[in-house]
Amino acid sequence: MHEGTVLLLAGILLLLAIITTKFSFRLNVPTLILFVFVGILAGTDVAGWIAFSDFEQARLFGTIALVIILFDGGLNTKWGDFRQVLPAALSLATVGVVITTGLIALVAHFILDFSWPMALLVGALVGSTDAAAVFSLLSGRPVDEKVKHTLEAESGTNDPMAVFLTILFTELALDPESFSIISGVLSLFYEMGIGLLVGLCIGWFLTQLMNRIQLQASALYPTLLISGALLSYGIATSIHASGFLAVYVTGIWISNHDMIYRDILIRFSGSLSHLAEVGMFIMLGLLVFPRQLLDPQMLLISGIIVVTLILVARPLAVFISLLPFHYNYREQSVITAAGLRGAVPIILATYPLSSGLPNSYLLFNIVFFTVMTSALLQGTALPWIVRVMKLEVKPTIGIEPLIQFMTVANPNAEIVEVSVPSFCRIDGKTLQEIEMPQDLLVVAVIRDDAIITPRGQTRLIGGDQLLILTPKQSEERIRKLIASLGL
Repeated sequence: MHEGTVLLLAGILLLLAIITTKFSFRLNVPTLILFVFVGILAGTDVAGWIAFSDFEQARLFGTIALVIILFDGGLNTKWGDFRQVLPAALSLATVGVVITTGLIALVAHFILDFSWPMALLVGALVGSTDAAAVFSLLSGRPVDEKVKHTLEAESGTNDPMAVFLTILFTELALDPESFSIISGVLSLFYEMGIGLLVGLCIGWFLTQLMNRIQLQASALYPTLLISGALLSYGIATSIHASGFLAVYVTGIWISNHDMIYRDILIRFSGSLSHLAEVGMFIMLGLLVFPRQLLDPQMLLISGIIVVTLILVARPLAVFISLLPFHYNYREQSVITAAGLRGAVPIILATYPLSSGLPNSYLLFNIVFFTVMTSALLQGTALPWIVRVMKLEVKPTIGIEPLIQFMTVANPNAEIVEVSVPSFCRIDGKTLQEIEMPQDLLVVAVIRDDAIITPRGQTRLIGGDQLLILTPKQSEERIRKLIASLGL
């Protein structure tokens, strides 16, 4: 295919994927469903635009995308929030994954008549939640902070367990004679321990480097940031440790230490993460052949696994994993509903394919159907469950830095954008009537797409957007200052 045609198709697919996000929030449908659907439409069985079935390339591109997504997830994780839910999240990421894997394997073996190695492999492939799916679903939704942080921490830390179990049971299916559960458990502790250590070391090194190096162009700093993510994953995997855990920990370290151009770099990482997510799910959609996916036998097998996963395995895994911790039934219900499967299980399903395991394509189709159905049902039901369980919280004040004065390496001031709600304390008042904190200065008022230069007689009305100059400080401090205005 000519390179111009390839780029044209890539542009069309990306445009379609982005446009579909306008409907995602209104329909309460996870974006991954829409992105994958765009890929399926462009694939061989439907429009026939792109014929793609290279599972080795898919695994490579999918891994790179997951590295970027997990790194961005770490960059948006505050250690104070993460630390409070870490024990519970680790329990979900380990005990929960093992319980889910075991229950799915039991059903696959005794009801669907799979061999034990294949049954265990099916359980391992759908045993973990997906960071890309969970981060995307929770973004911008007013969910209780404790539950939200628990879900984010679980999805960011359970990939190592899923990868470990998948590789372990693939080896069991290929060569049962050489399988050793003891060596497998030791390998798990090694992978997670060394992966954690690599993530911390690279995080410290990258933070020091970015704060000390004097690059000629500020545009080079985002490239340096992403190089750290790739370096963290590459070093960890080259010594047979967990690269996914390493890159997530690297992002968390950077997020919780001083770094120049912090907000600019995090915004860049977020944009790159969205691009990686769109591209990854479109690519996974291209791998699917709907005619095979809609085979009656495959639908029956997948349907039984989906029902087991949603109604039995996930609820029981959450209940047992959170027993030692203080989570009430309402919180457990939301955590159960938000246990979305996504790209990780589908990418992991390419491992058996590339290893030449018999019936591995059936495994791939089962995993794909399970992931899509789980994401559609659980993702669509989540907002309703959050409301029923009364865990929907009032949206916090949106604090997003717009300008960080890039002329200096360590800016000490920034401009943030804040909306004026209708009927708040300052609605209808002039600026001179408002007791403005000394640390805040309104530099512009945006009303109906027009910019108003603020003066003492400027009257604020609901719906105005205020651009406020404030010294660079913690987000919590800025929130308190803005809250003092009655916003």
